[in-house]
Amino acid sequence: MNRLIDKALLLLYTLGICLLMPADALFVSFFFLASACSCILELSRQKRFSLMVLGGYGLTIVFFPQGILFCPLLAYDYLSAGLLSRKNLWVLLLTGLLFCYSVSGSSAFTVYYLLLGMVLGGILWFRSSSYEELSQTYKKARDDSFEYTLLLKEKNKTLIEKQNYEIYAATLKERNRIAREIHDHVGHMLSRAILMTGAMKTVFREPSAAEPLSQLEDTLNTAMNNIRESVHDLHDEAVNLKETAENLVADFHSCPVSLEYDISCPPPPEVRYCMIAVLKEGLSNIAAHSQAEQAWITLREHPGMYQLIIRDNGVGTGGAVPETHGIGLSNMKERVEALNGSIHIQAENGFRIFITIPKSK
Repeated sequence: MNRLIDKALLLLYTLGICLLMPADALFVSFFFLASACSCILELSRQKRFSLMVLGGYGLTIVFFPQGILFCPLLAYDYLSAGLLSRKNLWVLLLTGLLFCYSVSGSSAFTVYYLLLGMVLGGILWFRSSSYEELSQTYKKARDDSFEYTLLLKEKNKTLIEKQNYEIYAATLKERNRIAREIHDHVGHMLSRAILMTGAMKTVFREPSAAEPLSQLEDTLNTAMNNIRESVHDLHDEAVNLKETAENLVADFHSCPVSLEYDISCPPPPEVRYCMIAVLKEGLSNIAAHSQAEQAWITLREHPGMYQLIIRDNGVGTGGAVPETHGIGLSNMKERVEALNGSIHIQAENGFRIFITIPKSK
């Protein structure tokens, strides 16, 4: 846009010569010719083509010197085409000789007017070139900044997910340790106390001792049940779905298995147990019936559901699920439907188990 404004100013400047001399038909013809050449050079930025256009206009000036009046505009195009270099110094020299030849019969004021126009063209070109260069630098810096921002956000997200997973893994490890400590020490001590209380009830049958011993036995049994529930809850929370899936894949030797795990937040315990059971059954079916050379497992989290896909490239059954799979698949279906999920099984071109379990609100 700046270049078009510059050319319009140079054309207006050139038309100012009409104040000094009459505008005849030849002047009007060169006005349209110079405008056409400038438009062509604006559309095509190839140096060789630009040199040909400017050279053609220069040959026209040899026969019609009045065309030199539009040199400020074409000097601007000469600079814009990038022809100002050591390789093209002969063009600059030839242009100078042509200018001297064309203005040899003109007044000093006309010569100074044209020289001032070419200087003005050079100034406008320098201003527009500097602006375009600055604009390109700004756009590049803006794009680079945007890319760096996206990259930093992605790295930050990855680091946060890694940190959260490490915290989660450490928490599970600590829960397992606490559950083992409670089971191995407190549980055994309570079991021993319950056995000793039962033995004392057998030995001391006096009414004065029987009631307190019964109350003590009930209290110990209640404490034992509470500890069992606590240990069971800790164990449920300590089940790591990702590690369990990786271990199942590592222990599977019938064919290579590719595992894709894309779950950021750990699912509830019941979902984890369901997916682990389905994984075990699915891998068992692949080993027993599929004859596959490759299997794929995908565990993915969506905004409203969890997804599990097990597929292979085995023989399949042509679309029908064999009856020998009935018990295992029936158990999978019951587990999934108990969580309000859905299961789809395909047995064409290999087996494919597709499970979705909605997230609890």
